[in-house]
Amino acid sequence: MGVKAGRHLEGSKPGRSKSRAAKGQPRAAFIGTRPRKFPMTLRGLQVEVEVVPVVSTTTHVNFEVTITCQGKVLNWVPTRAERAQIGRVAGMYTEPERTH
Repeated sequence: MGVKAGRHLEGSKPGRSKSRAAKGQPRAAFIGTRPRKFPMTLRGLQVEVEVVPVVSTTTHVNFEVTITCQGKVLNWVPTRAERAQIGRVAGMYTEPERTH
């Protein structure tokens, strides 16, 4: 008869709970000014991207993205990679706040 080793089963990982430090800290708010409109290249076209914060939760902010080319709004649905690229470019144009 085998010996039971606590509640740990073979091949399973022990469960992890949030540490006290992680629970107690407030979420980091975005610090800096992000422009709403910036130029970038998407799908081989030079386009103007407008990013407007819509819903803000404790963990993240949802953005509404409007892509225009020569004044015409393009009804593109950005792919996951394009959304990541838009986020990176928006971050490049971000100026950190220097008030403190």
